[in-house]
Amino acid sequence: MFNRSETLRYLGYKSEEVDNNTLELIKECEELLKKSANPRSTYKVFDLKRIDDDTLDMEVLKIKSKALCRNLRGCEKVILFAATLGPRVDILLQKYSKLSASRAVVLQASAASMIEVYIDSMEDEIRENVNKEGFYLRPRFSPGYADLSLEYQRDIFKILDLPRRIGATLMDNLIMAPSKTVTAFIGLSEEDKNVCDYE
Repeated sequence: MFNRSETLRYLGYKSEEVDNNTLELIKECEELLKKSANPRSTYKVFDLKRIDDDTLDMEVLKIKSKALCRNLRGCEKVILFAATLGPRVDILLQKYSKLSASRAVVLQASAASMIEVYIDSMEDEIRENVNKEGFYLRPRFSPGYADLSLEYQRDIFKILDLPRRIGATLMDNLIMAPSKTVTAFIGLSEEDKNVCDYE
């Protein structure tokens, strides 16, 4: 459920040795998160058409983003994906932000690692299913990255019905709740190529 090296990276560690106290604190925080997290995810697949170098048409939504166009080059379909660790993780984070600054920092890093591991596991399931249909996954691409506007969060939440499906909501300032929630576009291509192969 966790990638310890990713947790340490979020905490700012590089190649230096980690002291035993920090490792014990990470283990404690992981146990707290295991008891609090309720990971959920959902996704839908849409046909994809490229209109020009910075515009995509995915049936229910037109998107303007040069970076996403590059990421999805050669893709015939695209997945709208969302995942969350659930509201109890936020309650845990808020609790320790008042009780213990050190635990709060480690909990944040461990929760970030946890959502990434969970999403990776969901992608593995999707990959197995789409491979049977002759498709390959591109790396996921989230709103707010490069030139892909955060405003597309509104469309994703509506199209996937995230409040009902996974209990996630979007505030007026485009911040997602629970905080450990991720949305993304994932391209499906008949060619087994990474996006960097096109650059």
